[in-house]
Amino acid sequence: MYGSLEKVYQALLNTGSDDGATTVAIAEQLELSRSVVSNYLNQLAAQGMILKIPGRPVRWRTNLLDSTANTDPFNLFIGSQGSLHGVTKQCTAAVAYPPNGLNILITGHSGTGKSYLANTIVSYARHAGTISEQAPYVVLNCANYANNPELLSSLLFGYTRGAFTGAETDKIGLLKQADGGFLFLDEVHRLSSENQEKLFNFIDNGHFYRLGDNNTAIRATVRLIFATTEAPKEVLLATFRRRIPVVLQLSDYAQRPVDERLTLLQSILTAEAKKMNISIAVQPTVVSALSQINHPGNIGYLKNTIQVGCAMAYEQRHDSDQIQLDLNCFQFDTLPQDKDYGSLMIAPTSPASCPQFDQFNQALSDIIITATKDADNLDQENIRRLTNSFQLLIGKIPKWELNVGFHVQHRNRFEALIQHRFGLNKTGYLESLIFSLYRRHFKFNATVIDRLSSQLKIKTPRALHVAQEFYRTIQPLEAGSHQTLILVLALLLADHIDENIQLRGLLIAHGESTATSIQAVVNSLCGTYVFDAIDMPIATGVDSIIKEANRLIDQSNTTNGFILMVDMGSLSQLYSAIKSHLDGDLLVVNNLTTVTALDLALKMQQSLPFKEIAEKSDENYTIDVQYYEGFSQTTNILVSCISGLGIAEKIHEIMQPLMPNDIKVIPLDYATLKEKIIAEEWPYFEQTLFVLTTMDLPKDIPFAHLNIYDLLDTTGTTKLTEWLHPYLSQIQLTNLNAQLLRFFSIEGISERLSFLNPDIVIREVETTITKYENYYDLSLDGKVKLNLYMHIALMIERLMVRKQIDTRIEPTTSEGVEFMQISHSIFQPIELKYNVQVSDYEISLLYELFKQFISV
Repeated sequence: MYGSLEKVYQALLNTGSDDGATTVAIAEQLELSRSVVSNYLNQLAAQGMILKIPGRPVRWRTNLLDSTANTDPFNLFIGSQGSLHGVTKQCTAAVAYPPNGLNILITGHSGTGKSYLANTIVSYARHAGTISEQAPYVVLNCANYANNPELLSSLLFGYTRGAFTGAETDKIGLLKQADGGFLFLDEVHRLSSENQEKLFNFIDNGHFYRLGDNNTAIRATVRLIFATTEAPKEVLLATFRRRIPVVLQLSDYAQRPVDERLTLLQSILTAEAKKMNISIAVQPTVVSALSQINHPGNIGYLKNTIQVGCAMAYEQRHDSDQIQLDLNCFQFDTLPQDKDYGSLMIAPTSPASCPQFDQFNQALSDIIITATKDADNLDQENIRRLTNSFQLLIGKIPKWELNVGFHVQHRNRFEALIQHRFGLNKTGYLESLIFSLYRRHFKFNATVIDRLSSQLKIKTPRALHVAQEFYRTIQPLEAGSHQTLILVLALLLADHIDENIQLRGLLIAHGESTATSIQAVVNSLCGTYVFDAIDMPIATGVDSIIKEANRLIDQSNTTNGFILMVDMGSLSQLYSAIKSHLDGDLLVVNNLTTVTALDLALKMQQSLPFKEIAEKSDENYTIDVQYYEGFSQTTNILVSCISGLGIAEKIHEIMQPLMPNDIKVIPLDYATLKEKIIAEEWPYFEQTLFVLTTMDLPKDIPFAHLNIYDLLDTTGTTKLTEWLHPYLSQIQLTNLNAQLLRFFSIEGISERLSFLNPDIVIREVETTITKYENYYDLSLDGKVKLNLYMHIALMIERLMVRKQIDTRIEPTTSEGVEFMQISHSIFQPIELKYNVQVSDYEISLLYELFKQFISV
C-alpha cells in the first residue's frame, strides 16, 4: 500500500477505537477532501482490509478485530505455513481425534516456544468447539517439585484429610481441576517413575485415586499435553511414552527459516512498542544481528535482548516520540555477517499479526486445485491458462506484506539479477507477486512439479534457466516450495524471453564484475537473455571457474552450438575441461569486449547458423577465434528429418522426458547428417545409440538407424523397443510408443479436421480404441491404430456437421451382432459429449476395419 491509500489505512489504525471512525473524521485528520477519502476507504474495503459499519453516519474500522477473534489460532502461529506446517497439522488432528483427542508431547530446547504451542493448541480446541469456551486449562511445571515427588503427586491427584502431616482437609488434584479441558505438564521429565506410572494408569483407565484413599476411584476427562527439553527415550518410561502417540519437535530459533525469524522479531518488537506506547525505529544492522542470533536461550533470549535494547534506547530518547534501536543499544559479543533485510518501523498501533486476505489466498487455492486437476494434461493451452491465473494475482497482493524488511533483500536481488544482468528490465512488476508466493511457502504437489518441470524444460528452457539462477541466490524456505517457485517464475518470465535463440553463450573474465557487467549491457541492449557470465576474481583458481562453467553448460541445451568468450589466453584452454559437457560445436573468442559480445549476441538473436557466425567472427575480428567442431560426448539418439528440424524437435520433446539423464535426444539438421555419411566421418557417431530419420539410410553404414515412419509397423516398434530396453522400463516403452503414435495421428488428422481440436479428439479416440482392445484382448499395431484414429475422428466431426440417416443394418453373424452391441456401449460417452448419435451404418463400417482382427 503506497501514498494516500497507505495514509488513510494508517489513520484508521491510529484511531484505536473498536467503534471505528467516520469518513469526515479521517478526512479532517489527513486534511484531504471527504470524497477522496471515501474513495480510498471503499478501495480498502474491497481488498478486505477494513470493514464498513452501516448506519448514519457510516463508520469504518480495520478488519483486525474480526480476523483475530474468528480466525483459526494456528493462522497466527508463526511458521504454521512454513517450517512448522507439519507440526500444526498434527496438533489439529490430535485435537479432533474422537472422542477426547490424543495426548501430545512437545520436545525442543529451552526457549523454542513449547509453552506457546501448548497455549495455541488449547485456543484451537476452543475455536474448533472441541472443548467449551469455559473449559479449564491447568498448567504445572514439574521442575518446581522435582525434589519432592510426594508433594507433586498430591498436587496432581489430590489427597484426603490425614493422608500426610499437614493434610487437614480433603483436596482435589490438578487432574480433577482440568476435567473437561487440558492439563499441561511442562518439564515432564522431572516426574518420578512412580508418578509416571500413576499417570499412564489414568490414561488407560480414565480414573485415579487421591493420596490416602485407594478405594474411591475419581473419574475425569482430561486432554494431556507434555513438554520436555530432554530426549524422551532417555528420561521417560517406555510404558509412559507408548501412551503419547503425538510427539512434536520444535527447532531452535537459529534453525528456523529466515522469514520466520524476521516475523518473530517483528512480533516481539510490536509487543514492546505497545507496552511502552512509543514507536520503535530499528536500524538495518540491528535487524541483521537479531535475525542471526544463535543462543541456547532461543526466542526467550531474543526477547530479553530486545527488552534490554529497548530500555537503553528509551533512556536516550530525549522526549522524542520514537526510540532508535542501533548497535549501541546492544552488547553483541560478535556481529554476524551483515544481511540486508532493511530497517523496521514499529508503531504502538501496529497489528500484532497481519490480517488474512481471503481474496488472494482463495485465488491461490483455486490455482492449486486447477493445476492438480490438469496435471496429466499440462498442454500448451493449460500452461497458458495457469500463467494467466498467476498474472491476475498481481492486483490482489496485500500491500502490507511488501513493507516487511525481508522484502528489501528479495527486491534488490530480483533487480540486480533478472532486470539488470539478464536484461529483462520490464519484469519488475512480477517481483511483488514472486515475493508474496515466497513468503507464503507456496507449493504444488510432487506430480504437478514433475509434469510442469518436464514441459518447461522443453518449451521454455531459457526462462527456466533464468528462474533457476535467481533462486540459487535466494535462501530456500522449503524444498517443495523452492521447486514450485522456480517453475512459477519461469512461467511468468516466458513472455519476456526469446526462446527462438538456439545458441548458448558464456562470458568469462578476470575481475570482480567484469564479465557480469558486459553481460548486463549486452542483454539489456538486446532486450532479452542471450549470455550467461562468470566473474573470475584474481584470487580465484581456474578449477572453480571450470566447475561453474560446467554447471551452466549442463543446465543448457548446447546441441545447436556454444559460444565461449574469454578475456585472456589462459582461459581459452577451458575447452579441454568443458568439451565432455558439450553436445555440439564450440566457438571460442579470446579477448572479451562489450563490442564483440554485442556483435555476437545480435547474430545469435537473428538465428544465424552456427557455422556462419563462426566464419564471420574469424573474418571480422582481429583477435584469436577458434572453432571446434564436435559433438555429444554423452550417449545420444539423433533425430533428423529431410523437411527440416520441426518434426525432429517435436520427437525430441516426446522422447527426452522419458530418457535417463545420461542419454540425450538430439535434433540434427539433415544436411549435416548427409555430409557426415558421405564423408564417412564415423567417429562423429561413436556415442550414438541409433539414428531416427524420415528417409531410408544406406544399409551398410556402421550405426543403427530406423525410418521414423517404420514405427507405425510392428517391426519398427519391435526394433525401437529392443534398442531402448536396457534403458527404459516396459511401462516407459509402452508410453513412448503411444506418444509417438499420437504425434503422427495428430499431425495427419489436424490437416483434415475443420474445427475440432485434434489434441482433444485424439484422447477421446484413444480411449475408444483401448476399450476395443481390452474387450477383444487385442494389441493393434501403429498403422492399424493410425487408420482407426483417422476414421473415428473424422466420423465424429462428420456427425456433428450434418445429420446422418440411420440406415438399419442387421448383422448376419453372431460376431457382428456382438460387435454392434459392444460398440453402442463404447461410443456412449462420445455421443453424450459431442451430442451426436453413432448409427448402425457407422458401426458397420468400423466392423469392416476390425473384422480381420476379431474373427475366430
